[in-house]
Amino acid sequence: MKYDVEKISNKIKNKKMTKKIIKYIILIALMILFIINLILSFEENTHILGIYMFNIVSESMEPTFYKDDLVVVKKCNGKELQKEDIITFKQGDRIISHRIYAVTKEKGEIKFITKGDNNEVRDQEPVEVQDVYGKVLFSIKKIGKAIHYIQNARGFINIAMFIVILFVLISLRDNQKNSRKIKRKKYEIKKIRDSYHRGHSWLVK
Repeated sequence: MKYDVEKISNKIKNKKMTKKIIKYIILIALMILFIINLILSFEENTHILGIYMFNIVSESMEPTFYKDDLVVVKKCNGKELQKEDIITFKQGDRIISHRIYAVTKEKGEIKFITKGDNNEVRDQEPVEVQDVYGKVLFSIKKIGKAIHYIQNARGFINIAMFIVILFVLISLRDNQKNSRKIKRKKYEIKKIRDSYHRGHSWLVK
C-alpha cells in the first residue's frame, strides 16, 4: 500500500514537472518570437545588440540561402570584412545580401565587389563601407513568409505576444507560490507529528 502511494505521488510529481517544462518551453519560444518581431518592427537601420534581421526576397544567393529565408546579420567594422564573406548592404532602396567577390581600394577608401552565388555576373556597382549593415552569420530556412505575415499585423501581434508572455509568467509564479505553500504545510504537519510522537514516546517504553 505504501509503495502504491509513493508510486502515485511520483507520477503526480512527474506530471507537474512535465507541465512546468512545457510552460518554460512555450515561454522561451514566445520570447524569441517577440524579440524577432520587435527587431523587425524598427526602422531598417536599427539593430539590437548589433544584430539585424532581414528577409531574403530573391533567388540570387541560392543554394546558400533561398527566397523567404531570414538572415541574421552582425554589425561589424568594414575593415574586418574579407573576400568570401556574405554581407548585407543597402543599394538604392533595396537591401541585398551577397558574397564579397573582391575587396578594392579607391582613393584610400575600401570598397567591396559583390556577387550573388546564383548570379552569372558580379554586381555592377561596388559597395561602400557606410552602406554595409554587417556580415551574415546564418540563415533560418523559410521563416520569411511567416515574418512577413507577422509584419502586416505587427502592433497587434506584439501586444498579443506580450499578454501571453505575461500570462505564462504569472502562471509560473503562482505555481511556485503554491509549491512553496504545500512544502510549508507538509513541514508544519511533520513538526506536529514529530512533536506528538515525542510526547507519547513513553508509551512505547
